[in-house]
Amino acid sequence: MADMENFLDIKEGLSFVANDKDLYKILLDAYAEESGFDPAALMDLIKRKEFEAAAKIVHKAKGASYQVGAKRFGDKAQVLEDILRGKSKPDASQRSPEELAALAKDFCAAFEKCLEEVEKARK
Repeated sequence: MADMENFLDIKEGLSFVANDKDLYKILLDAYAEESGFDPAALMDLIKRKEFEAAAKIVHKAKGASYQVGAKRFGDKAQVLEDILRGKSKPDASQRSPEELAALAKDFCAAFEKCLEEVEKARK
């Protein structure tokens, strides 16, 4: 279970639901089954410079992640969201397409890792 501490902090997630393990499992199930996160769609939006739409996708993944105790991933999402929304410099409009693609790819890989950890915790 120690490897799940990478992105998913089960103790933190349980603290959000007053240590109700049944409710926490429901949250994990919803996270895994209903995330609706589509890495290809995110990459496409960034490639087309539709940064606000991309930021909304990242924001949704961030919020859901914090709710299950995936703070490390949520924090990573916050960084990307801030870049996409122009809240950090250099923002998305000031970065090269290659740099943005690398940031998005890293975010997508982190999401997959987080999702793997959630799947393990569901069992």
